[in-house]
Amino acid sequence: MADHALPGATKGEKGGERSRIGRGALIGLAPLFLFLLVFLVGPIWVNLIESLKEPGGSQGLQQYLRIFGDSYYLTVIGQTLLFGLGVTVVCILLGYPLGYAIARAQGAAKAVLILVVVTPLMVNVVVRSFGWMVILGGSGALNAGLVALGLPKLELMYNWTGVTIAMVHVLLPFMVLSIASTLETLDRRIEEAAMVLGAPPAQVFYYVTLPLSLEGIVTGAILVFTLAIGSFVTVLLLGKTATMVLPLLIYQHLTVSSDWPFAAAMGITLLVLVSFVLWLQSWLRGVSAARGER
Repeated sequence: MADHALPGATKGEKGGERSRIGRGALIGLAPLFLFLLVFLVGPIWVNLIESLKEPGGSQGLQQYLRIFGDSYYLTVIGQTLLFGLGVTVVCILLGYPLGYAIARAQGAAKAVLILVVVTPLMVNVVVRSFGWMVILGGSGALNAGLVALGLPKLELMYNWTGVTIAMVHVLLPFMVLSIASTLETLDRRIEEAAMVLGAPPAQVFYYVTLPLSLEGIVTGAILVFTLAIGSFVTVLLLGKTATMVLPLLIYQHLTVSSDWPFAAAMGITLLVLVSFVLWLQSWLRGVSAARGER
């Protein structure tokens, strides 16, 4: 590293210069640390303390024992994780071809594709959810078209199918942009070298393009999964109580039964689940990097 102290400065003077620079950097970052402490760490700490409250006014783990000792709440946690996993898988299957098309497109075609992906992000999630209610409802546009064709109606409201469709629409752009950004950084000469060596396009994609784009898939999957298991508005509007997930259950305990300690415990549980997913991503990335070095 280059030394920015004066050429004739002694070792002690150079150390003092570095110390002053370090203190200046810490002072400059102090407002950011304070902001994070007040608006991120603070609320989490308050929520944690609230979750430890017991009916008698003492502190304990009764709220957490209530969650993990009741099969209903365990079922809701399982449904939340499966819902997030299902939305993530569908987003990968739909998002990869679109992300690939964006990465390989040029000029106006690329601009149009990006506009198609980004435009839904400019619309409020409540508006998009109501739009899907109009489309998927019993008398909605989709069923009206099926009736006109002489086909039976589909029940897509207040079930997991309708909620998954709407949630995929909400979160798909995050997957597409993650995959497209990774594919755009790939050196096309690697694919060309594989084709020169005689590999057909399918093998080039499976053995070259797909492995090199896994970083984008993993990043998009983490974004989609964490947002899906923490979603609330879309699930509430399109699923009601038929599609119970952890955020919706937290909302009910806050607004209906006013059981704040139990709602706080479920919130901390959801935070732990998301943190575990992020840790798992980091661990898998480390394992993949270690294998690549071998």
